[in-house]
Amino acid sequence: MRVLVTGAAGMVGRHLIRYLCKVGHQVIPVDLMKHEGIISTDLRDEPSVFRLVKVYNPDLILHLAALTNLNFCEQNKEASRATNYGITEALTRACSKYQVRLIFLSSDYVFGKYDHVWQEIDLPCPTTQYGMDKAASEYLIRDSLSDYAIVRTAQLYGFHGDFVSLVCDALTTRQKFTAFANLVNCPTWIGDLFAMLHMIILRSSQGIFHCVGPEAVSRYQYACEVAEVFALDKSLIKAVNLDFLVDIRPPIVRLSGACTYNSLRFYPGSLKDNLSCCSAYVIQLKRQ
Repeated sequence: MRVLVTGAAGMVGRHLIRYLCKVGHQVIPVDLMKHEGIISTDLRDEPSVFRLVKVYNPDLILHLAALTNLNFCEQNKEASRATNYGITEALTRACSKYQVRLIFLSSDYVFGKYDHVWQEIDLPCPTTQYGMDKAASEYLIRDSLSDYAIVRTAQLYGFHGDFVSLVCDALTTRQKFTAFANLVNCPTWIGDLFAMLHMIILRSSQGIFHCVGPEAVSRYQYACEVAEVFALDKSLIKAVNLDFLVDIRPPIVRLSGACTYNSLRFYPGSLKDNLSCCSAYVIQLKRQ
């Protein structure tokens, strides 16, 4: 299958491209940034999007491109809207015209106004500009297309530079690590996310999916789990509370993935089990 991937130069995009190629797809990588082997296109420009889709004729567009820095999006609402909603708008129109399937990578931050275990059918209630743009993109896709999947995910790990790396880097050098005890969501291993994405692609599954890890934990619990799995000194981790009068992140966002797991017949591993899959880059940190 020919899969056009937006946001291909990002950390998750680079890993996803390798995975898709490994499982046999022909990947058309696209990003605003210029990188070797990646098509550089400003997807905020709708005519450029239409030319891209017409020339490369993909079977599927997997849309990852986004501005993810919450503070930047909050302080630059027009820029956030132009990227996080505007690109989706252009892609949706192109998909409609050329009859191309769209898979949109959304976020748990389409929720957050209440402490609730959110299901796929629940209406979004975002508290940030980033979340609002993602939610608006979801509504647009649902209203405009018949062949689509919306994949909500959260707190990805499984690559150098993730939260696991930050914890291990600090603890292996005997530095104290502060972690928020009142910031909660569902850490998700990219290996599980990619496997679920692949099933959605192969089965042409339609609708909204929660491709997230099975446990909702605080950052402090998460850091302690990392320390235990990699035999690091947990006493160096200090629990602190985040001041939500200053920080704009929603404090507790728990997604239920049960319906998605049952639909795809795929059940992600626990945080403890999946952390062991991060050993390759954690070992490199220990050796430095």
